[in-house]
Amino acid sequence: MNSGKVLTLYMSTPDLMRAGHRVTCDEFDCDANGIVGDINYEKDVGYVALLVSQKSYEIIEQAEIVVDKGILMESIYVDIDLNHLKKGSVIEIGDNLFEVSGPCQSYRYLYAIAPELPELIDGNRGIFVTPLDYSTVRVGDEVKVIQEA
Repeated sequence: MNSGKVLTLYMSTPDLMRAGHRVTCDEFDCDANGIVGDINYEKDVGYVALLVSQKSYEIIEQAEIVVDKGILMESIYVDIDLNHLKKGSVIEIGDNLFEVSGPCQSYRYLYAIAPELPELIDGNRGIFVTPLDYSTVRVGDEVKVIQEA
């Protein structure tokens, strides 16, 4: 598959219901400081957005582990497998360019869901991406690899 689509967008809100509450949205704006309106916006957390592919959830489902989408803490959920991309690769989402910052390692919290989960998706959890300019990402945007590092 040479291109794909954005299926779902997520952000963690700073004050809706409780700090860190995750919500789905139809679009969000982002820049080098993060996702505008997200709890981590303008905080140095080492990444801007986590992009997770449908393949990650397929691996989990094949192991007969039941989880809701979003449990991997993604910001952008897509139907194209991009886990092979290395740091410095460039992808286009809609009309926006994003640089891959690197792979996302499994987090320990996943052990609480299923002890085998972190090892199961090791190398397939997702990739961190940073917009090269101020960007608006929308559900349904086309996703294409522009340059592989």
